[in-house]
Amino acid sequence: MAIRNQEVTNSLIEEAELYLGRHQILELFEDLCTLLAFEKPADVKGFLINELKNRKVRGPAGNVIFTEQELKNVFTLFDLRQEGLLNREQCKEALRTIAHSAHQHETVDKLDVADRVDVMNFRKLVMHVLEGKSK
Repeated sequence: MAIRNQEVTNSLIEEAELYLGRHQILELFEDLCTLLAFEKPADVKGFLINELKNRKVRGPAGNVIFTEQELKNVFTLFDLRQEGLLNREQCKEALRTIAHSAHQHETVDKLDVADRVDVMNFRKLVMHVLEGKSK
């Protein structure tokens, strides 16, 4: 009887993990917690409600908490020779600094990155990472 209960428990846990993964629930909570820490709203519930409504309209690509200038600054920090280009490793390292969830870090690791990346392509890669797509 104890073995059967353990099997049922394991099955329920596996189903729950699949559900959470399929709907990217953990990533959603990580994103929301990052936004809360960044914005520090006085009305946390109201902020979360508005953010969830906005995400429904914007989709995952609209959830960027970085400004265009901040993305350019990250790019510039990793452009050690100031050539306006990052090599593959520099680009992946820069993307890792922007990624804020385990899923996004995995996306960076799987991402197919060109040998040389300019700032426009870097921004596109950032969007892929934040959307959780490995391209």
